[in-house]
Amino acid sequence: MEPPKRPTYAHGNNDNASEPTAKRRRISLACHACRTRKSKCDGSRPRCAACTHLELECIYTPSNTSTNVIVQKDYLQSLESRIMTLEESLHTVKDHMSELSHQVHGGTGVNNSLNVAREPSQRPALANIADIEDSVDAMGTVVFADEEDCGFFGPSSNIAFLRHLSRAVSYNASSPMVTTASPSIGKGSLDGGFINVSRPPSPGSDVIDLTSRKQKETDIFALPPPQETSRLVHKYFNDTGLLFPYVYPPSFLETYRSMTENHCKVRRTWLGLLNMMLAMANITAAPNGEPANQRIIAADVFYKRALNLCGNEMLRGTTLEVVQYLLLMGQYMQGTQKSVQAWTVHGLAVKAALQLGLHSKDASRVFSPQEKEIRKRTWFGCVVLDRTLSMTLGRPPAIPDSFVRLDLPTNNINGDGPTQMPIVDSTTFQMSVDFFNSTILLYKQLFVIVDLLYGQNLGCDPPLTVSQSVGHILSVEQQFVVWERSLPQNIDIVTVNRIREGNGDMPDPPQFHSLKFSVILTLRYLHLRILLHRPILTKFIDACGKGSIDDHEKSLLQQIGSNSMQICMECAMSIIDIIHEIVHSSGWQKGLLGAWWFSLHYTFHSACVLLGMIWVVRDGSPAKILLSYDIDKLNIYPKQAVAALYKLDCGNHIVDRCRYYLEQFNDAVNLRGEAGFANIGIGSDPVDSSGFNANTSPLGLEFGEFMMDGNLWTLLNRPDFLPSE
Repeated sequence: MEPPKRPTYAHGNNDNASEPTAKRRRISLACHACRTRKSKCDGSRPRCAACTHLELECIYTPSNTSTNVIVQKDYLQSLESRIMTLEESLHTVKDHMSELSHQVHGGTGVNNSLNVAREPSQRPALANIADIEDSVDAMGTVVFADEEDCGFFGPSSNIAFLRHLSRAVSYNASSPMVTTASPSIGKGSLDGGFINVSRPPSPGSDVIDLTSRKQKETDIFALPPPQETSRLVHKYFNDTGLLFPYVYPPSFLETYRSMTENHCKVRRTWLGLLNMMLAMANITAAPNGEPANQRIIAADVFYKRALNLCGNEMLRGTTLEVVQYLLLMGQYMQGTQKSVQAWTVHGLAVKAALQLGLHSKDASRVFSPQEKEIRKRTWFGCVVLDRTLSMTLGRPPAIPDSFVRLDLPTNNINGDGPTQMPIVDSTTFQMSVDFFNSTILLYKQLFVIVDLLYGQNLGCDPPLTVSQSVGHILSVEQQFVVWERSLPQNIDIVTVNRIREGNGDMPDPPQFHSLKFSVILTLRYLHLRILLHRPILTKFIDACGKGSIDDHEKSLLQQIGSNSMQICMECAMSIIDIIHEIVHSSGWQKGLLGAWWFSLHYTFHSACVLLGMIWVVRDGSPAKILLSYDIDKLNIYPKQAVAALYKLDCGNHIVDRCRYYLEQFNDAVNLRGEAGFANIGIGSDPVDSSGFNANTSPLGLEFGEFMMDGNLWTLLNRPDFLPSE
């Protein structure tokens, strides 16, 4: 056989010379289809040319004995990606186990997480509005000095009234008082001004602040077990949701059921609103349950989750859910004695509501009847909270009365008649709307009172004369008469005797809620009447002090001021009687009060007003008046208020602090100058028999609607409260 000829190559620069033949590329692994057909495979991935042409499935299966297989880069990348995913999952499990261990050992309970579809993790821009900073910067060179919280508390606040009373008491004390250095407030600023409260450099280790502790790495999407979550949601809609019906139960519960049954994806703002509802349900629980400190700790967990969920959204304020979320947060802050935060959050809610046009009829025309009604209720929720904070903190309203032009809410929420409500019966829900409307109309008069008698809490106008004050008082009293006549059939003004008559079996839900709405509305009404007539009492108190009222004003006070004093006295006594009767009951009556911080405010304010009256009508007063009530019996009511605060809530340091100050102030007023303040512990840390220190509260209390400057003793010893030479 003739051997094959070698290929010949042309030499030189011959253009017609043939090119060298390319070698065939060897394939390390053929696909399964080509091996079966015993055809050549080009090894292309993911499909070879033959399989692509014949539209066959192309699978590469290496043999078990293969030792020289080339591993593709994309296959390695996929393996690395799977390993990273597994490692991340392992870290997540470890974190959850650590959190679970902490909760079990910390006694806060175990929260099971619902399978909620979660959005990509992102750190909110506002992790916590109360976050405390590190005391040293990154370079280790800066240490922060003592910080100072400043706040303006104007004429309608408790603090402004107590300034008048404290100055009168300190002026008439017979024994000299030792003065102490304190942040100064200008003389004559008794009707409002800045209060400066120094606090240690943050973070402080001596005070536990439940709303300003650093956020821990927790699962912000976690919720309690479904049964517990459902119980708290129902509790919210049976309590706060009836008093402020701006969250519509059917639509909210439908979203909740969809989340729990289908594990669907929910909005962060909705989940934040749910957490705030759970926080409110915990913190407003009736005092016959677990102690307040445990309820506050449990509520704080939900509050922090809500804050982390909606940190970005609360600054944008672009949805109705965000406004509702901010409203609930503002109400919640009232129960944590964080006046600075409550006011700030309320400001965000008002700005967001105006941005969404909740105040406008034109802006709501494009919405369905249900959405239009919920927008209206949310706007009135902003108005009611604005009036409340303006009154208690003594600050100008953020919403002028001229901005409130919408019609009152109705129960015709779907445009086709009353809707059957879940959780509560239709009669109770109708009363809830009527109660909400009555509160709106009542707080319209609150705006008028702050405007006419307290100078809009601006602290700019000179004090009104007696005749001017009486004229404004008479006009508002006429509006109160009109308002009382307009109350719905099932809601009216109640007396303590009617509450006593109800001792027995718990009535059915409509009757119970009818009585509850009546009790809460009665307390609000009586409190506003005290606020209306309090300027006259303040003038009497000033006449007992440095004599800042001339003889003509004193004469007018004695002639026309007795009626206002009588109304103040009767309303304050009625408030204390009602709250004392309810908190000392042992049955269902304890559920007749609203949130405990409102009951605390009404009781504390009423007791202070009665102490002011006791001081005015004491023997030798320069503006002595005659009251239709015996002074010795009048002395009982401050003590009765203290007894009510003892039973109002167990383990609540805010209540304990107010109760302790009330006890000491009652002692100071009733000394009548016999021993000055030498016998009531001036200069010492007041500690009661239970070991509660009134100067250092474990809650890290800020100044707020109940407190005076720093503490009672500092206030009484301040140089600007001492009588001038």
